[in-house]
Amino acid sequence: MVEWIEYAKIAGAFVGALSIATLAKLYHNKVVAGKDTELKIKEAELARVRADLGKAEVRAQSAEQEVVPAHRDLTRLRSQLGELLERLAQAMQAQAASLYIPLFNAGDERGSAPRSFAFVAAWNIEPAAAAAILKMKLVESWTVVGECWDKGTPIAVNNLQGNVRHVPSYDKQSGFVPVSTLVSPVRWQGRSVGVVQFFNKTVPGHTYEVDEQGFGGEDRRLLAEALQEVNDTGLAGKLHYFQSSPDVLRFLGLQGELDLENAVIMYVDLTQSSALYREMPLVEVARLINRFSRNIYKRANPFGGVLEKFNGDGALIRFHYGEVDTRVPLGSPALRAMCVAAELVDEFRNFKSSHWQGVAQDVADAIKLRVTIALGPVISTNMGPQQFQLPTVMGQCVNRSAKMIGYAPRDRDVVLVDDNVSRALKQIDEVYLAALAEFDQWVDASARQAASLAGHRYFEVELEPFRRAAAMARRIP
Repeated sequence: MVEWIEYAKIAGAFVGALSIATLAKLYHNKVVAGKDTELKIKEAELARVRADLGKAEVRAQSAEQEVVPAHRDLTRLRSQLGELLERLAQAMQAQAASLYIPLFNAGDERGSAPRSFAFVAAWNIEPAAAAAILKMKLVESWTVVGECWDKGTPIAVNNLQGNVRHVPSYDKQSGFVPVSTLVSPVRWQGRSVGVVQFFNKTVPGHTYEVDEQGFGGEDRRLLAEALQEVNDTGLAGKLHYFQSSPDVLRFLGLQGELDLENAVIMYVDLTQSSALYREMPLVEVARLINRFSRNIYKRANPFGGVLEKFNGDGALIRFHYGEVDTRVPLGSPALRAMCVAAELVDEFRNFKSSHWQGVAQDVADAIKLRVTIALGPVISTNMGPQQFQLPTVMGQCVNRSAKMIGYAPRDRDVVLVDDNVSRALKQIDEVYLAALAEFDQWVDASARQAASLAGHRYFEVELEPFRRAAAMARRIP
């Protein structure tokens, strides 16, 4: 009897423990589920607050611009364009959208290719991203936007990160990662007045879930219908009036940016050349370096390279886009720069033996040639005090090319290019892209953190395809 009682006590304790555990689990699940729901509600409220804050900032900026009487109409037009763009983006189930107008160099005919495109409006599911995008002001003419303008037809790209015309540095500045895009010309009365671009088609009913299929034919049809306007109250009509204002460039804050141009920047530098100073009189060293400078000019000039400056045993050369037809292979400044690099490196040993007589063989062999090439927007201007100014070229790609020289290998002749150059070469021929190998063997590991180099990829060049291109170009009369 005593044993039965003991067993009953144990069983009762066990059942009680199970009951308590079950109740505790039910309570825990209820509490956790409730907290999750509360958290989601708070996140949604926070997103709404952010959106309201972003709109308030835009209104504040508009209010500031309205202080200038000539800007009042443009301010209202831009606000209306922003609202139209937002509604159209939501109808297209896109996470973001941008609206651009083309910019032309002074004196250009309207039929010529735009030098770049300016943001008129931007919408994004993240208001902070939209504000950051508008601060960029310009996109370059060789991007997908420029391709759409040139072709005059809608373009869908559903693997934008792998597209040769995409610029990853834009993503870094905005904090928004585009996966797919749909771009279309905006036409008013039979002529193109701008470009509209949508990003990241979403799954219906899920604002933050990107559709893996991206934009398709049905999206192009819907967009074409939305842009078929016959009055001036829609997107095309308002964009036409915005663009045609004589104050539009000042209103968009583009006075300084009007001097920008896309260019390929090349640095040429001798390394280990200090050995010459130990072996020869300074006057003789200066003569040798000057012969090398003349050789740089001899190689660069036939390919349209502009020697911006010499600095000791180095030189900065600019290959600008200007009036060249980049659809013709040697019309591309990137390819012309590569031809010059190939000839300089290919003939460097022969140059030393034929033009540096008197230099010991071991000293000459130790001197190597480094060439770095970057592509991007630059400004050419005069710098210095008013009494004494010299022309120069400035821009992030200038800094990037110079920093590449500083960290490039010193033990061999080498040509390095950035990812913008690689994209430009890919547009010409895949064979040039195959001649580029990923590079990260800087002489100093701190190069990876250098501000001028961050955000880009770099490649070492196999020169053979560019030697052939240079030889073929010289044979053309």
